[in-house]
Amino acid sequence: MSRRGLAGLSVVLLVCSGLVVGCQPMEMAVPNVVGQTQQAAETAITTAGLSVGMVTQAYSDTVAAGNVMSQTPVASTSVPAGTAVAVAFSLGPPPAPGATETVMLPGNVPLEMVWIEPGTFMMGRYSGEQDSNLHENPQHQVTLTQGFWMGKYELTKGQWTAVMGTTPWSGQTHVLNDPESPAVYVSWNDAQAFITALNGLTGKTFRLPTEAEREYAARAGTTTRFYWGDDPSYTVGNDYAWWRYNSRDVDERYAHVVGLKLPNAWDLYDMSGNVWEWCNNWYGEYSSGSVTNPAGPGSGSDRVYRGGSWYDYGFRCRSAERCGDCYPSSADDSFGFRLAR
Repeated sequence: MSRRGLAGLSVVLLVCSGLVVGCQPMEMAVPNVVGQTQQAAETAITTAGLSVGMVTQAYSDTVAAGNVMSQTPVASTSVPAGTAVAVAFSLGPPPAPGATETVMLPGNVPLEMVWIEPGTFMMGRYSGEQDSNLHENPQHQVTLTQGFWMGKYELTKGQWTAVMGTTPWSGQTHVLNDPESPAVYVSWNDAQAFITALNGLTGKTFRLPTEAEREYAARAGTTTRFYWGDDPSYTVGNDYAWWRYNSRDVDERYAHVVGLKLPNAWDLYDMSGNVWEWCNNWYGEYSSGSVTNPAGPGSGSDRVYRGGSWYDYGFRCRSAERCGDCYPSSADDSFGFRLAR
């Protein structure tokens, strides 16, 4: 065969193999992996010429722990070779209402979590709410379809140091030198670094709560300004919160030891006051209608923080109060966080 003939054959082979512009990629059928174990599912996906995509976990009353609950794309869908197939695995039945768990950190430091059941609530300020703000409008119905674990307390200095081996609050002002007081001078970015390290140590999937999860957990089924009532004179709250009246105004200008005040109905402490708590969301306007599992805007410049602090007047510690005027790198003596999972 002539050189010219060989060259023409090469072109034909290249066109048929899909290596030049204009060729259509090979289509593959997505296998059905629902009900399979993780190892079997991953083997089936890769054997079919596809790749394993995002892997998530959720509780299920109907699917055995460790088995696939759902997949995306669904079975039998035709997709290009190499397409990622996302799978969700069952953790088994959800915990009992109000269940607790303790995760041991390095140095035998405990981290206590409380199970928060799924549900529906009204998010934002109610009509005529005392000392409320326009950015808490409109009040709207939020449904959370998945339960989640929430830190019983704000993350403490002792817990931070056990995981990170650092003390970002050292040498700073307005700091209580007690390992059971909240880790402060930690930014949203710092919280993410902590979570990455914690998940690497434990193999779990800790995160910051969404803004909706944070308000839902703070309210604990209540519809009043605070989880202890409307408290128009800001006096009852002294039993529940470290805020300006029993901290800054009496020259105790720092975040106090966690868990010293009364908890809300879901056994969560310091959900009002002590330190502002970072949420996972970018800050943005509320939806005007009912929403399910809101995660906030996909981008932005400021992160949401919630709950008020030892520095703040009572109205800043209300359940509906929301702030979003700080960059993810912001940190000071009244900023901390609480874990979710």
